[in-house]
Amino acid sequence: MQSFEIPEKPEIKQQKPVDRRAYTIVPIRVVKDKRIRIAAYRVLLAICSYANRAGLCWPGSDNLGRDLGVSRQAVGRQLKKLIEYGYIQKVKQFQMNRTAQIYRVIYDEKLSNKQLLQTVDFEDLHPSHQDKTIKETLKVIGKCELETQSQVTINSVALTANIDTVEGLSVNEACGLWLKSCSVIGIARQITDADKHSLTVLASSGVDLVTFKQAVDDVLVDWQAYRREPPHRLSYFLRLAKN
Repeated sequence: MQSFEIPEKPEIKQQKPVDRRAYTIVPIRVVKDKRIRIAAYRVLLAICSYANRAGLCWPGSDNLGRDLGVSRQAVGRQLKKLIEYGYIQKVKQFQMNRTAQIYRVIYDEKLSNKQLLQTVDFEDLHPSHQDKTIKETLKVIGKCELETQSQVTINSVALTANIDTVEGLSVNEACGLWLKSCSVIGIARQITDADKHSLTVLASSGVDLVTFKQAVDDVLVDWQAYRREPPHRLSYFLRLAKN
């Protein structure tokens, strides 16, 4: 009878992540800002190098310090100046092993943090915001009870109807179908009053649930094949409306 020998535990080597940052984009107004000294400018460059398409990033002060060859305290001093001068904003603190901070590089001064987070793509959100968005979406799926619209005018025809069932299309079902389909592929969407109106328009123009489902399936196929992001608003499907 052959004896069984337990093999030695393999040595697992942890590879150092490759830094693929090749360039960074900074707010152009910093070029003419005489208040910005070289130390603050370098910190801004470093933060911008971590920012995604929405201008959001969450590098720790230690990482920034290592990038710049300075202490985290030095980074903190320059961050305060950049926040004071309107180049950086604190969005939210989050907990991952330890408390850290989500920063926003202010490329568009007219856009508030709240407005930015409402319009930003799901994949550009921090994981903590993604989790929150998914939970809110699933909550909407479970409670997709839409209020009755008293009157909708379409092609000069006044309609007074319950939005749950308007000419064959159940708005509740269409709403739930859309949210569930998006959640399956990891994309969070929310239903707005404008979306409810769009569904009512589709229903009143004769679009049925089967047609709407096929259009949703086409959107999912585009996402899977070409990574073409699903629309944010259901007005996208108004092209289905029959003339």
